[in-house]
Amino acid sequence: MIYRNSAFHHACAALIAAAFCPGQIMAQQSNGLDIIPLDEITVTGSGLPTDVMNSASSVTVVTADEIREIPPSSVANLLVDVPGIRVTESGIERIRIRGESSQRVAIMIDGQRISDHTTYGTPILISPTEIDRIEVVRGPSSVVSGNRAIGGVVNIITKRGADKPVEVTATAGYLGANDGYRGALSLAGTSGGFDYRLSYSKSDLGNRETPTGPLVPSGSSDRDIQAFLGYRFDNHYIGFRAQDYDLSADVYTGDPDFDISLPKRDLRKYAVFYEGADLTPWMSMLKVDAYTQTIDRQFRNDITFAAGPFDMNVLATSDDEQVTSGFKAIANLEFAPGHRTVVGLEFEDDSMTSDKTTTTSMIPPVGPATVSNLYSDATIRTASAFAQHEARFGNGLTGTLGVRYYNVKSNLDQYVIDGVAQPGQNNSDDRFLGSVGLVYELAPDAVLRANISQGYTYPSLSELYLTSTGGGGTILGNPDLKPETATNYEIGARLDRGAVVLDAAIFYTQSEDYIASIATGIPNQYQYQNVNNVDSWGLELAAEFDPGLWGGIRPYVVLSNVTREFSYASGVVTRDSGTPEWTGTAGLRSDWAAWGVNGTWDLFLRGESRASQRDSTGVVVDETAGWTTVNLRGSVALQENIDLTFELANIGDKSYRAMDQIEGAGRNLSVFLTAKF
Repeated sequence: MIYRNSAFHHACAALIAAAFCPGQIMAQQSNGLDIIPLDEITVTGSGLPTDVMNSASSVTVVTADEIREIPPSSVANLLVDVPGIRVTESGIERIRIRGESSQRVAIMIDGQRISDHTTYGTPILISPTEIDRIEVVRGPSSVVSGNRAIGGVVNIITKRGADKPVEVTATAGYLGANDGYRGALSLAGTSGGFDYRLSYSKSDLGNRETPTGPLVPSGSSDRDIQAFLGYRFDNHYIGFRAQDYDLSADVYTGDPDFDISLPKRDLRKYAVFYEGADLTPWMSMLKVDAYTQTIDRQFRNDITFAAGPFDMNVLATSDDEQVTSGFKAIANLEFAPGHRTVVGLEFEDDSMTSDKTTTTSMIPPVGPATVSNLYSDATIRTASAFAQHEARFGNGLTGTLGVRYYNVKSNLDQYVIDGVAQPGQNNSDDRFLGSVGLVYELAPDAVLRANISQGYTYPSLSELYLTSTGGGGTILGNPDLKPETATNYEIGARLDRGAVVLDAAIFYTQSEDYIASIATGIPNQYQYQNVNNVDSWGLELAAEFDPGLWGGIRPYVVLSNVTREFSYASGVVTRDSGTPEWTGTAGLRSDWAAWGVNGTWDLFLRGESRASQRDSTGVVVDETAGWTTVNLRGSVALQENIDLTFELANIGDKSYRAMDQIEGAGRNLSVFLTAKF
């Protein structure tokens, strides 16, 4: 059955209207934990410390308190209920924002971007147990956040030291969706001016269990080791962080003759930073950081298909190394009352070596197999400077104006095909981007806001220069590609009156020069080209209401509507973009206490409307029905230092598939126990 938009709305309304019987559990008054923590401070949206309530951008902060009440099965599980966000899967979970692919979403750890040059998009290379909070900016935000921020930004802020000399934390949990586990152990503390943290995390997930049976293969595993050391003296703070992260995954294809695996997606990172506060009467903050990271990626694609009287087997492997070094300096300046300015310089050197081998053979054998090898070494260097000024006026109006200048140069330094060196190639771009925002305070607990912002995505090294083989086809790079750009217009409102919390926005985004793989006229051969323009519009709503009745039970809703219209160079114009128009979560939740313990519970519906995707010829290449699942999440404070979190997902054991994902897991239970000493 296909759930149309109205059906999804009716289901949400039914859940909100439903009563929840706690039995012997006695509900308490809410502690004020909201889906929209409007008092949380964020710097990702504007570069200046600004609480969410007064940000001109569409910002959501997933706080440390919220993270503690969600089973840490994955980072995506912490973000899935943020308005405008969808999780996609291709062996590794990735993030879409407002329908934009993960290639157009900047994923950052402590403000430093994770580099990626694949067509799949940027993965999240960190354990969920190491996250302190997550700041999400929806919509183009390249003025403050840099490249690959057309869809938005996900900035993951990691944990540092504890507030006592020695603190040991252990987490262990079972993940029923994959019959797997995740465990973590950390040692943290503060002594004198020093604070430190050492941590180890590991997960091992089997094949996904669905109502129709296991998906074989679809397992994954990761291991994360982190070390942090900081030192504070006077109003200065310096720190060092090291990370060693390993990830491997199998991609479920549903075809026994088509195998995709990611044996390695490993990250090694070293970062240093300095933070200075109130260094002069006019400089409230100075931040400087530098990092270097190496991502080792292995890819294996094995496909067999009919070719006349024989079968043809194509085995494609790729062994890539991405090395990224970056530097950033940001200063917050306050020269006059009511005025704040952030200025910054940023430089990134992003290189990749790639060794690709394709072996083609006939079954049964007809002569020797054909082996082709491609080796490449390419680099992108990006230098940029940005500034954003904020001015407060006496009538409750705050305005922001920002600009960033980009200078990007890329080079294919070495390209060897079957031992024969090819000519070098290059590409460059420089441009200015801007943003302007307004926030009008109707009352201390209510604001209106408006924002115009631009986004920018420079082509990846794969899109510019490399030849890739997969799924029986070959995609050629194009050194003449232009960057993708976008301009976003939005207005919104926020309200925080204790019993009622609301954050709503409507937006319209114009995007140009989208890059897509287009057939060259040679069978099974494609090339990247700037051919698509996209218009997107919609609304986002997050609201929670405490009626003061029902023992503190609070209804809430998170709802997103996105319509995307693709205009292809072929003349095809379609709104079948592969993005469901409606996605959302609606539920009831409360705090509780009974038998000497306390905790939280959250009963909710999660779902999305139908979706379909047409290619540049107008042919539907994928289609999914709408779906809704019923879920229960909760936490229990067993003792002062021992907490239990759980989630019973897809209680109705519904069989469904979301767009860009494999079939959803059936009824499953995740349980985690965390002890802190």
